[in-house]
Amino acid sequence: MNRNTSKSFSANEKDIDRLLKENSSWKNSLSFISEEIFFFTIFLTADIFRKNVLNLYEKLQIFYNDLQEYKKTNIELVREVHNHRYDIEGIRECEDISCEVFYHDEHIKLGQRIKMFNEKFEKFKLEMMAYTGNNLRKTSKEN
Repeated sequence: MNRNTSKSFSANEKDIDRLLKENSSWKNSLSFISEEIFFFTIFLTADIFRKNVLNLYEKLQIFYNDLQEYKKTNIELVREVHNHRYDIEGIRECEDISCEVFYHDEHIKLGQRIKMFNEKFEKFKLEMMAYTGNNLRKTSKEN
């Protein structure tokens, strides 16, 4: 009786491909957020706001500080997504279902963290744009 001695995988290749595509989508989303953070950092420090607005610069500084925290979190998530790709590839090496379940659970947790981060950042951007938009100078000669 000839048995196939090659390791059999219970991990579904289509499932692994799906996880890799989600990982790639997260990477792209976080990359876009990184660009937005860069833009908003320049925007908040530009000389484009009306001068005689009560507590304007204090509020801009708060937005700027919050933006730096989003930047740190984004960098951490980018690193985690990068490392998680190797975890997904590692599913192929699992010898039992508990190993696969562990990697899938980690994938779900990371996806939820990214979703929460995206939602929180979207809310922050709306608040920042609503405030700053109302305080932009209308002309270059305006104070």
